[in-house]
Amino acid sequence: MGSPGPPGDVTVREAGPGDAAAVARVHVESWRGAYADLLPRAVLDGLSVERRAVGWARTLDPSSPERVVVAERDDRIVGFAHVGPHHDSDLDTHVGALSALYVEPGRWGSGVGARVHDAGLERLAIDGYGRIVLWMLSTNRRAAAFYRRRGWVADGRLRLQQFGGTVVLDRRLARRPPAVRPPAAGQIFSRPSQ
Repeated sequence: MGSPGPPGDVTVREAGPGDAAAVARVHVESWRGAYADLLPRAVLDGLSVERRAVGWARTLDPSSPERVVVAERDDRIVGFAHVGPHHDSDLDTHVGALSALYVEPGRWGSGVGARVHDAGLERLAIDGYGRIVLWMLSTNRRAAAFYRRRGWVADGRLRLQQFGGTVVLDRRLARRPPAVRPPAAGQIFSRPSQ
């Protein structure tokens, strides 16, 4: 595997319908790397890029209220953040969600995750959300440290999920969006480092 390269070599942009397969590939690779010791092997082995791509195609449809920002290096998507309205019954409509954030395992620690995180939160701020939440597997220490460094705090909500017979506990985190000015018409909302 080649060097991940500096984060300045990465371009961040909003994903389009043609990115579904690449987003699905990163999603599956990241799950297999991040959850190798946290979820059953059968669940991870059963992941399918093709099936995930179908779901991402729906999310990436221009009529969807959800958005995905991707990080590209050398014309290859290497990470993404999925943002939009939340799906929690206890929250009002002024709360947005960081629904997913994944980076190719070979690029962990390279700054790509921070780039898509910040671009996703910027998108939520531009869309007018006053608070943001995310759900995180409670045993994922790498993710917990990443989010803590970026100002996320537990809001006290927990949920249980089941994966292949294994029950896992998720913790909800929350924070305020960053202060941003909306981009000018036609401007890309997040630019690569110069």
